[in-house]
Amino acid sequence: MQKELKDAPEVGIPQTERIRLALQKDIETGDLRPGTAVDEKALADRFGVSRTPVREALLGLAALNLVRIVPRSGIHVHAPQPAELIGMLEALAELEAVVVRLCTLRMDHMQREAVQQHCKNTQDAARRGDHHRYEASNHDFHEALYCGCGNDVIVEQVRQLRLRLAAFRRRVRDQPGRLQSAAAEHVSIVDGLLSNDPERAAQAMREHISAKGRAFAELLLNAAPGAVQGA
Repeated sequence: MQKELKDAPEVGIPQTERIRLALQKDIETGDLRPGTAVDEKALADRFGVSRTPVREALLGLAALNLVRIVPRSGIHVHAPQPAELIGMLEALAELEAVVVRLCTLRMDHMQREAVQQHCKNTQDAARRGDHHRYEASNHDFHEALYCGCGNDVIVEQVRQLRLRLAAFRRRVRDQPGRLQSAAAEHVSIVDGLLSNDPERAAQAMREHISAKGRAFAELLLNAAPGAVQGA
């Protein structure tokens, strides 16, 4: 999917990085869906540049496993197979569990209050069935945990996995009842955190991430062949 208007240049950001960030955002938001073919010439026209910075940006995205470059076959947005999805979910569940465990040990009173408020916001959005507000509140909830855990190395790995799973997470989120279930899972995480029980909080986070995996498995079983591709 290509946009009709060229993206406006951003001051101080090199061309290659500007293009990479724009395409990364397109992948994350679903404007570029898994399996979509990527046309270098069309991208060069979109950004008003030669093919060289476009190619360099695509190489950067390939290094993040967001696109696949196959000689003589073309360039496509990476569409992970089920085994890869499972592997990423397992890794994300463990890393996010470490994040929240560290939060129980390191967060101060104000940080805990902020997480609790973001949790309440996700509950409110889920009750209303407001997907847009839920997504924003969910982002704030997890960001508060990342800030409070005090470990940038782990957070970087989590962010990369979440980016690679963006299309999958969006498809699961849209399933009936998933917002309400996810909001309830947030409550369990926060309960463990506020009780200063790191293992309880970590296990609640593992179950939260694993629930997404079960929801996706159900989606695969109920979907017609090919229906999930490009989710």
